[in-house]
Amino acid sequence: MTLDSEIGRIEAEMRAAAWATHTSLRRELQVWDRLAAEVDRYEATIDDYLNDLYSRDYIAEFSATASAGTREYIAGQVAAADDRFRASTEPDIGALIGQHYRIDDKDGWWWRRRPASGPLGDYLKEWGSGG
Repeated sequence: MTLDSEIGRIEAEMRAAAWATHTSLRRELQVWDRLAAEVDRYEATIDDYLNDLYSRDYIAEFSATASAGTREYIAGQVAAADDRFRASTEPDIGALIGQHYRIDDKDGWWWRRRPASGPLGDYLKEWGSGG
């Protein structure tokens, strides 16, 4: 099976399992890359941020069902964005993200990080201080 055919098959399976019809590996990688590039100056709402985090969920779920070769391809595609995201965020001490969304133990590491700076980071810090 080629990379493209495997990606198409998994995308169809994920849509059948209730992922939105507009989702695709390419789209979610782009969304994640954009978020990682701008998270330190993110101007959208907390709801938009949570929605963008779902892109990383999609990538993780996709990878979990892919062959070893496809997982390696995805890991190569997502590694730089993961690194940028970690560098521009901080651990969500006080679980401020969790005050806007229920985070379970099974949720990925990205759900436990918040912007270290920028409008959304400032909003969350103010929210956490009771402001």
